[in-house]
Amino acid sequence: MIRMVCSLLLVLGVLCHPALASDDDVTIRPLVDGVWLHTSGHTFDDGTHYTANGLIIRDGDHLVLIDSAWGDAKTAMLLDEIQSAIGLPVHMAVATHSHEDRAAGANVMKARGIRYYASATTRALIAERGGAAPEYMLDLPAEAGATVKFGPAEILYPGTAHTADNLIVWFGAQNLLFGGCAVREASSQSLGYFKEGDPATWGGAMRLAKAAYSDAQIVVPGHGEVGDISLLDHTAALAAAHMAQVSSEKP
Repeated sequence: MIRMVCSLLLVLGVLCHPALASDDDVTIRPLVDGVWLHTSGHTFDDGTHYTANGLIIRDGDHLVLIDSAWGDAKTAMLLDEIQSAIGLPVHMAVATHSHEDRAAGANVMKARGIRYYASATTRALIAERGGAAPEYMLDLPAEAGATVKFGPAEILYPGTAHTADNLIVWFGAQNLLFGGCAVREASSQSLGYFKEGDPATWGGAMRLAKAAYSDAQIVVPGHGEVGDISLLDHTAALAAAHMAQVSSEKP
């Protein structure tokens, strides 16, 4: 089932994130003018259900997609719903790291004529797993602080955090920062999965992003509720708490 949710729910100026009804759901809803939040769900083998966030940005007569839906099938569903609900073509997309909730649907994108981009590191990681990687490569060095323009956005590599390849996307016209999975939602009490990242450098990545985009008013995490720039401080604090715990456990 695909639902188009068109109401803006603001609490203290921050958009709330409703739970998806089922694993099959893909939702699209307006975030700010010319920007839509897309959300898709996935249920793991242990029965745990998660949702993932991405963005759709209007760029003139076209759309730019930030991250796929969760998996190839849902990415196809998302693209169908974008055409039905928004009525503009997606002309390019970017994956913000190599996991299935960000970088799925490479063959779907290619079949529909969408230029799908990822960093060299992300493309290599997907290829190592035997997956289909985005066809096009971002001209973005794997150096913390490196940036590249991408349509109406700027993409930043903040350094290793959730993963070694996680990217952050800035939309200056809207003062909107897409943190992806490098940024944890406000209700998170831990860093979550980081086996392909590094908690020791995660806090520094958040401080770099905050310094670069201090004007951010809306911050979209990879999972959960949309918030504001305090999510960067919250994530850095979680990283610091994790490292303190690790240090206290050392003999």
